[in-house]
Amino acid sequence: MWLAQIALAFAAGEAPVRFGTPVPIRALAEGLALRTPGCLQWRPLPLRPPAADRCWIEVMVVGARGRVRIDLGGHGPSAVTGPALEQGGACDDGVDYREWRWIDGTVDWRRRTHFSSATEVGGEVFTAGEFRSEESAALATRADAAVALPRRVWEQVGLLPRDSGLAAPLRAHLQQAAHALRELPGTRGAGDYARSGGVVTNLEFDTALGLLRLALALGDVSLWQRARRAAWHLADRDLDERTGLPFAHGLGHRDAAPEPGHAWLQGIAWCGAIGADEPLLDAARRIAHAIAASPPAGEGRNERARDFAWPLLELEAWLGFAQDDVVAAAADRLADAIARRFDGRLRTFRFGEGEADGPGYLERGWLTGGIVVPALQAHLRRRPQADLQASVDVAIEALCERIGQGRGGLPTHWRVLPGSVFAEHRAEHDPKAFLLLEALPLRDLQRIVRKPHVLRGLGGTPALDGEDLPTELSMIARCTWVYR
Repeated sequence: MWLAQIALAFAAGEAPVRFGTPVPIRALAEGLALRTPGCLQWRPLPLRPPAADRCWIEVMVVGARGRVRIDLGGHGPSAVTGPALEQGGACDDGVDYREWRWIDGTVDWRRRTHFSSATEVGGEVFTAGEFRSEESAALATRADAAVALPRRVWEQVGLLPRDSGLAAPLRAHLQQAAHALRELPGTRGAGDYARSGGVVTNLEFDTALGLLRLALALGDVSLWQRARRAAWHLADRDLDERTGLPFAHGLGHRDAAPEPGHAWLQGIAWCGAIGADEPLLDAARRIAHAIAASPPAGEGRNERARDFAWPLLELEAWLGFAQDDVVAAAADRLADAIARRFDGRLRTFRFGEGEADGPGYLERGWLTGGIVVPALQAHLRRRPQADLQASVDVAIEALCERIGQGRGGLPTHWRVLPGSVFAEHRAEHDPKAFLLLEALPLRDLQRIVRKPHVLRGLGGTPALDGEDLPTELSMIARCTWVYR
């Protein structure tokens, strides 16, 4: 009976610990108590409950060592000043300063400077709209304890799926690839990467999300730190003040035009929740509202699946963190627009970009399976609709038929006419093949991925010395099926 009262357990060293985590929602009414040596302080985070029986809180512990156990039934929350620390700060003339004073004498701090015009600091030029964040050396490590929480904590809130061991042979290579990444130099480059042609990735495909999932699935603290730096980079460097969207990848951090089809918020939102860092959560909220205010603009052959599906996927993700009527309405509009593009004869969702020269429709299976269907699945979890669910089921069935063919590689795109498929392109060691599998149910994944030619074609991807390693790793590591 007493064991059932445990709300949270983790390992700690001598240093203070501060992180965000889901706990039983009963904590809000019953309070929390530290049953091991040390001092506890906690507060609810301003986030939507991730499940009916869970809520997000910030945990602050000092003076603990070894296994820390927190039980239901104790004292209530302390927002600013409590038994473990006192929080303070000031915002003046574009500088936001925050401080955490722990009862053991430790002081953590962060200073964020907002630039309203181009300013040179330390030999680097920060342009108008950027932030420069500085913090005490140990502040970044306070949330490291969250990485060692049981995997079920992250399964319960949907960050990771249940692990059936399906893709375990692939994860060691992905971990190696993540450690092979080389961040761009300087304060402005920290947390971001470059790919072929000297292009700054601007964390395309949500590098922060991929690194975070790898970190939590593998218990890798250094990858959590990489994910955290990527999230802060997005908040400080890449957001356009005019649109609220991130700048797209280009030859500089803020050169290419922002567009909703190249905007990702899941990584920064999860890092904000786990790090209990409200500036990151505020940035995620801003991106969500910017996406909601930026409907797809392409017409004819310029109508792209990614401009509908990526925004829908990100908006639905944000709705897992917040009750937001504006975002919900925009997500509903996008889902309806995608639903109208379903072609029952071709068993897919058609977009203008697929109406290419040549016979039939060019089905980009990696986009349908990796973005379009997952976005609709996320929408259906929030707003079930029988007709849309039927269309999604048919599209998945069509994908499984193509993927299940017993030939080498995996099909990333093909042409289709009613009743026939031709000009199929099958690829090996291609990150698109990982996205292709994202929408598939576990039973189909188990049937397909365990085939020797499929595992062979996925293994060793991405290449550790590839010029596009950051982008390819992000495409793969974000996929939930990789952690099944």
